[in-house]
Amino acid sequence: MGKPKISAFVITFNEAKKIADCIESLLWVDEIIVVDDYSSDGTAEICERYDKVKLYRNKFTGFKDQKSFAASLANNDWVLELDADERVSEEMKREVQAITSSDFSAFDAFAFRRITNFWGKWIKHTSMYPDYKTRLYNKRKGGWSDGNIHERFIPLGNTRKIHADIIHDQDLDLHTFLKRTARYSEMSAGDMFASGKRAKWHHFTIRPVYTLVYRYFVRLGFLDGIQGFVISVMGGIGTFVKYMTLYELQSGVRDPSRDSRPVTFQLTNK
Repeated sequence: MGKPKISAFVITFNEAKKIADCIESLLWVDEIIVVDDYSSDGTAEICERYDKVKLYRNKFTGFKDQKSFAASLANNDWVLELDADERVSEEMKREVQAITSSDFSAFDAFAFRRITNFWGKWIKHTSMYPDYKTRLYNKRKGGWSDGNIHERFIPLGNTRKIHADIIHDQDLDLHTFLKRTARYSEMSAGDMFASGKRAKWHHFTIRPVYTLVYRYFVRLGFLDGIQGFVISVMGGIGTFVKYMTLYELQSGVRDPSRDSRPVTFQLTNK
C-alpha cells in the first residue's frame, strides 16, 4: 500500500498579511482548503490566486466548529492543520514527506514542535518551546476536544512526535496582544463554566502570580529578554481574567451568552 494523500486546511479572518506565506509553505500537499469567516481585508482574494486552494466561506461560531468543518471538507483522510499565522518549515516538510507507509499505518497522528517569533525573537523558553502540536492526523480516527477555545484533535491511537518545527509568527503589538489574551481568557472561562467548573479565591489571586513567576523564572523566560517578560506577564493577566470571568459567571454578574461570541478583532495587527 502506498502512502496516503494529505489535505491541508487553514481557517482565516482578516489574515491578508499572513495567508500567502502560509499557503506557499503548503503547496507540496495534495489539497489545500481555506475556510474564511467573510474577511474584509482581501484574504479571500489572495487565496483565490492559488489554483490548489479550495476556498469556502463559513460564519465563525468557535474554533472547534470552524476547524472541524474545514476538516470535513477534505477529500483525504489524512489532514494537516495549520493556523494562518503559521507556516511549515523546510525541515518539517522533509520530515512529513519521509513518513513511511508503515508509520502512517502504525500511528493515527503526528505532533510537531512549534516555535514562535515574537517581536523579532525566537522564543525558546517561557513554556513556549518545544511546544508540541498534533497537526497531522487521520480525521477518521479521533475527535475534537470539548469547548471552543484551546481546541485540539484527539486521536484514538498513538501519536508520534517529530522533531521539526512549525513556524509561528506572532507579531502582535502590545494592545492587540492584551486584547487577544483577554478575549481568549473570557472564552476559556465560558467553556469552564459550561462544564461545571467554579472559581475559588486562590484561582484569581495566587494562581496569576504563580503563572507569571513560573514562566519567567522556572521556565527561564528571563533568557528570552523583554519578550520573555511580556509573555510571562500576559500569562499572569490571562489567568486572572479567566478565573475572574468564571467568578462573574458563577455569581450571576456576567451573562453566559456573552462569551459564546466569536473573536471579532484581527489577531495579527501590524
